[in-house]
Amino acid sequence: MIPFAAALTGGSLALHLLPAIPDGPWIAFAVLALLALPLRILRIPAGFLLGLSLAGAQAQAWLERAVPPEMTGTEITVIGVVAQLPDHSPRRTRVVLHLTEIIDAPPGFHAERLRMTVFPAAPRLEAGDPVRVRLRLRAPRGLHNPGGFDFAAWLYRERIHGLASLRGELEWLERGGHRSVPGASLHRLRANIRDAMRAAHPGARHPGVMEALVIGERGGMQAEEWRLFLHSGTNHLMAISGLHVGLVAGFALLLARLSWRHQRLLRQRVSLRWFGALAAIGAAATYAALAGFSIPTQRALVMLILFSTAVLARRDPLSWQVYAAAVVAVVALWPASVLAPGFWFSFGAVAVILLLVQGRVARPGAAGWLRIQVVLAVALLPLSLAWFQLGSWVAPVANLVAVPVVSFLVLPFLLAGAALAVIWTPLGTPLLWWADAWLALLLRVLAVLVEWPAAVSETAIPWAAAVLAGVGVLLILLPRSRRLAPWVLLACLPLLLPPAPRLTHGDFRAEMLDVGQGLAVVVQTRQHVLVYDAGPAWEDGFDSGAAVVLPALRRLGVRAVDRVVVSHEHMDHRGGVAAVLSGLPVTEVLSRRGALRGDEGTCEAGLSWEWDGVVFETLHPPPYWDDGNIASCVLAVRGPHGRLLLTGDLEGLGESVLVHAAGGRLHTDVLLVPHHGASGVLARGLLDAASPGIAWVSSGFDNRFSHPASDVRARLDDRCVPLFDTRERGMVWLETTPEGIRLGPGSRVEQPRFWHPPVVREPSLPAACPPFDGNRPLPIPGRAAGVE
Repeated sequence: MIPFAAALTGGSLALHLLPAIPDGPWIAFAVLALLALPLRILRIPAGFLLGLSLAGAQAQAWLERAVPPEMTGTEITVIGVVAQLPDHSPRRTRVVLHLTEIIDAPPGFHAERLRMTVFPAAPRLEAGDPVRVRLRLRAPRGLHNPGGFDFAAWLYRERIHGLASLRGELEWLERGGHRSVPGASLHRLRANIRDAMRAAHPGARHPGVMEALVIGERGGMQAEEWRLFLHSGTNHLMAISGLHVGLVAGFALLLARLSWRHQRLLRQRVSLRWFGALAAIGAAATYAALAGFSIPTQRALVMLILFSTAVLARRDPLSWQVYAAAVVAVVALWPASVLAPGFWFSFGAVAVILLLVQGRVARPGAAGWLRIQVVLAVALLPLSLAWFQLGSWVAPVANLVAVPVVSFLVLPFLLAGAALAVIWTPLGTPLLWWADAWLALLLRVLAVLVEWPAAVSETAIPWAAAVLAGVGVLLILLPRSRRLAPWVLLACLPLLLPPAPRLTHGDFRAEMLDVGQGLAVVVQTRQHVLVYDAGPAWEDGFDSGAAVVLPALRRLGVRAVDRVVVSHEHMDHRGGVAAVLSGLPVTEVLSRRGALRGDEGTCEAGLSWEWDGVVFETLHPPPYWDDGNIASCVLAVRGPHGRLLLTGDLEGLGESVLVHAAGGRLHTDVLLVPHHGASGVLARGLLDAASPGIAWVSSGFDNRFSHPASDVRARLDDRCVPLFDTRERGMVWLETTPEGIRLGPGSRVEQPRFWHPPVVREPSLPAACPPFDGNRPLPIPGRAAGVE
């Protein structure tokens, strides 16, 4: 069963690594695989084919319903039902809208579930509400950076077919007059439980944590609370997981035993074994439903059902057959679950525990419990570093404290308090107060632990290292294979060590990150790192410094930043700087107004420094200029083998003054188009002075300014200058070498997936221009650009 489960998972994973889904009779392939299963010799290839086919059928169905890119901006009128708990913030409300009736929509629109954003916030909107709305559509896509969060993959995983924003007013409809939507009643129940908890204990110190434990809704957690759980390695406790489901099943089994012993009628009608199993499964299923049937709860519920079945059949319940059956059930029901970190952490943790228990590595009592926590923390560390770029070294100690506290002093009282609060609000208050008090104490303990020296490692490792380390852990835990484990772990060491500098003296690497409608550029020399702007941070909680820039720096192996340059004070450029300053040591900051941390210098023309044979020079603005677009800090990066010019949001008068003052020093190989390519920027004077071979622009998909503007594109086309746009390509990069300048075609090209729109590798140019084919020389002799 284990080989079949592994083959099924491998087939689903292989499908999700494809850049495109080939058209094919996926259901027929799945039937063929099922027919081959009885033949033992074909069981593993049949499992792989079955996983591939089920994933292909699911992916094909999603692609047929996904809003196509060309439909972005189209307005439609629909009737739908709010299908999940809304995400409310002071400025906006986000909901998943399940469409029940399409009143007007263009041909080719087949979406069933949309993620709708409402401005301003609509606090009255709740799960189960039917509404009639006018929507502006957007294709299901997001930012794209290597190692960053893939929003489009998340939409695919959550069965969401597109994005939409409200146009006009919400029109509430009567609930009974429209067809029901799967899950809407359940989410309405979750909302009622949440409201009852808030009413019963309005002064709770940690209401978001309490709601996460009862209904699996983490949207109300504060950033500091989440940081403490994440850095202490106890974040698994904040999602209703297998541990929670198992505890609830255990409590239900205990109550069932007590009831059975004291109820003569029960003893006469049903055996204790059957009554206990049904009670445990019923309670676990109810609790899993409250969590929205997340992957860990699916796994726990399936394993509990199989465990109970084995007990009732008088067979060994602690077997790998039960584990494998749970894997098969989860992957078969929703093949996209292999894209979720919860799938790998959940099944990985259970596999480690099974190996420990069956291998007798874990002994009974406190010592065995501690050993399990230590081995779990070490075994899951490579996965955590690869997925989240973070590993907690205090996790064993933190879990030794947190798991018993949450399991026995918090969760039972929370569940009982929530149930009583639904019946009558005051009944739940004492129990919720008790749970909140213990949570406050636990968070204080975790705050002390995460402040220990070297408590947390914030770095990234390659997936190859994570896989090798996982194999090493497996071999260590398997008694017959332990002799091979040290060799596997030894093979991991080169991958776990900090990467050696690739750049030679005089060369540099620059990455323009995809931060949407904003700007963030990372420049590396052999021994130094500079960050030029850090993208936006918005009131709705998105911070590109934390979400994009810091993960990029960790992926590059950066432990400290030598200099942060803030081109000007507009939020789409400086918003993420605060997160960078708090996330990594930063030696120096240059900005226009000096309001970031109090000790930064002023970025103005005339500054110059050299790192590893690469010269950095600020060319604008003059010292007496105020802040604003025209006073953007312009930075030239020059090495023996290539040049880069970073221009911020420069425009109009600023461009004219820059050209007059800097002249020939503007000459560059790669030019960052000012102000995201707004109409009127990059005037002919600046283009003539810079004479770039390549142009970069940072713009957001479907931005309301229509950047980059057509006149900017036309001026670049007139000079046969290819334009690399983050909106289309994701993160783009360049690297200077003695042989020339290497250019990255964009992360969407380098890491294509079928849930992303396809991107042409080479940027388009007018027919009169020589094609950009990877060997096209830059205008400066001796340098060549090629797309890698």
